[in-house]
Amino acid sequence: MRYSPVPADLAAIERLAAEVVAAHPGCFERVDANRALDGSHLYLYFWSARPGGLELAGAIAERAGRLLPGQAPDVLLLSPVQDLPGVSQGQPVTHHYVVETDVRPDVAEDLSNWYGQEHLPGLAAVTGNVRARRLVADNPDGSQRSLACYDLTTPAIQQDPAWLAVRATGWSSRVRPHFQNTRRVMCERIYVLEPGLGAI
Repeated sequence: MRYSPVPADLAAIERLAAEVVAAHPGCFERVDANRALDGSHLYLYFWSARPGGLELAGAIAERAGRLLPGQAPDVLLLSPVQDLPGVSQGQPVTHHYVVETDVRPDVAEDLSNWYGQEHLPGLAAVTGNVRARRLVADNPDGSQRSLACYDLTTPAIQQDPAWLAVRATGWSSRVRPHFQNTRRVMCERIYVLEPGLGAI
């Protein structure tokens, strides 16, 4: 779920997460909220390993409308493609970096191979990266919306020479011009709820 701009009532985001988890016991492994450093977006993830995502997405959207009237979040039903532990796995996450882009069908295979074989593993290996994931959603026009996200210990990782080297490969230069409607957002992690453990 993506809000733009960030809701003023952040306590309502926490209530939304708690109510959804309570209403659907056993469905969610984790909920986390991430606020863009520039205030432009808030990413609220309901991480679920169970089927029935469309029904759950509808229930979340309905409850969000009641708790945050007047807001109109984008609800993305994302399917996991890749999930890699970062070299800094186990360290506290303070920031979350998101790269969203639309993928044309004619370049989808090359982009998927680039992410899977080079880009995501390369960034996961940079000190300060706790976890690297890629997810996709289907767009109405038949293309895909790709979302790569990274749990980080510091936003300064983007200036690390190792991070910059991964972004500057020849394969990256070939794939990146095909990105469409791209959004890159650095966020701070502001809320985590793990069922059974409560808010962290």
